[in-house]
Amino acid sequence: MPKVVFITGASSGIGKSIALYLHDKKYKVYGTSRKPDKVSVPFSMVALDVTDANSIKNAVQEVIEKEGRIDVLVNNAGKGITGPLEDTPIEEIKNNFETNFFGTIAVIKEVLPGMRSQKDGLLINVTSIAGYMGLPYRGVYSASKGALAS
Repeated sequence: MPKVVFITGASSGIGKSIALYLHDKKYKVYGTSRKPDKVSVPFSMVALDVTDANSIKNAVQEVIEKEGRIDVLVNNAGKGITGPLEDTPIEEIKNNFETNFFGTIAVIKEVLPGMRSQKDGLLINVTSIAGYMGLPYRGVYSASKGALAS
């Protein structure tokens, strides 16, 4: 029976590449996006906004109802932000952390009980080199990814 993989932020970039690779390796892949109907991929897509608790619950529940389990969670959804800290509105900073850090934690908290009950599961959090070394004009992004990497 193939492993069921749940990938946040699978509509483009690294998340899409991971999803395509695992799909080709015959894993049962469920990618997520805020607008899954706009994505054309050979794997299943589910609506998910990592900043919305109900959206997280519904997406995880949808996959569990279809497959009975989630074996692997790849937390990949993220949002970039650039600019000098002094010019970056606090609301934009909070929004960045909501996606890059708190959203990741919220998805883990929703998936983890099922993994505990099946006594198996793998959590993978995609972060960034920016989380280990700050980048010019990327302090907020670096901080959000650094928080996730710790």
